[in-house]
Amino acid sequence: MPAGPLPARNALPEVPIASPPPPGVRPGARPSRERISALLGDLSGQLQPGHTLQGTREPEADRRRHPSGLDAIDELLGGGFARGDLGEITGPASSGRTSLLFALLASTTTGGVENGGGQSPDGRRGELAAVVDPGDAFDPGSAQAAGVDLRRVLWARVGPGRDALRCTERLLETEGLPFVILDLAPGAAPSARSPGEPEIPASAWTRLARRAAATRTALVVLSHQRRAGSEARIVLELQPARAHFSGCPPLLEKIETRAVLVRHPNGGHGRSALVQLGGSFRAPPPPG
Repeated sequence: MPAGPLPARNALPEVPIASPPPPGVRPGARPSRERISALLGDLSGQLQPGHTLQGTREPEADRRRHPSGLDAIDELLGGGFARGDLGEITGPASSGRTSLLFALLASTTTGGVENGGGQSPDGRRGELAAVVDPGDAFDPGSAQAAGVDLRRVLWARVGPGRDALRCTERLLETEGLPFVILDLAPGAAPSARSPGEPEIPASAWTRLARRAAATRTALVVLSHQRRAGSEARIVLELQPARAHFSGCPPLLEKIETRAVLVRHPNGGHGRSALVQLGGSFRAPPPPG
C-alpha cells in the first residue's frame, strides 16, 4: 500500500499524514504498524466505535409507531410497527393477514378517526401509505369497507421479484411516505412463485432495511413464511383458529386467529393473543 492517506470506509474523508515517512521507510512501502497507529491517532476525533454508531438509532420509547387499532395486536407490538424498522406479518391462508393489513392501513390513513376527518385523541392525523402489490391482490372496495381512506393510499401494481423490490426501494427513498407495505402473500402457497423466479437474496433485505432506517419509514412485509431473516426487527405470526362466512356468495364475516410475537427488539418472544379480525370481503368458503 503506498504511503499517504489510508482509504477510509464510507463517509470518512481522506486525511493526509502530516509527518514524513520515518527514517528507513522508502516511499511506496507498506505502512508500518507505528504509522497506522499515528494515522488513527490523527483521525481519533472523527472515528466512532461500533456501539456508538448503533446508539444513533432513536430509543424505542421515543419512536413513532403505526398501530393497527386492535388492542391485543398493538399490545404485542409495543404500540405498533415503528418507523425505521422492517417488520413481517406471516401466516397461512385464512389466518387474517388481509384483515390486519386493512386495519393497519385504516389506522394510518385516518389517524384512528372514523371517516378520516379530524384528529385522534392521541394527536395522530391521517397519513399517506403505499402498498406494493406484485400479485394484484389488493381489493380497494374491501379496503374502503374496512375503513381505509383510499385517497391516502398509493397502490403500486408491479411485477414480482426484482420489479417489486425495485419499486419498494424507490418508495422508501420518497419523502412523505411514512408507511410502506410489500405484499408477498397472494395465492395459496408460499412456493407459488413464477417459473424461473429466484428467491429474494439476503442482500436485498439488507438494502431495504437500511433504506427504511435511513428515511424513518415503517416497512411491513406480508408473506406466508419468514422471508427477511435477521433484517426483520419485528415478526408477527398469525395462526388461524376459526373463520366465519355468511351470505351468498360467501363473505368472510370474522376471523379468529392467534397472533404470536416471534421477534421484537424489546423481547417478549413467544407471547401471543387470540384476536378477532373483521372480514367483509369476498373469500372462498372453508374446505369441505
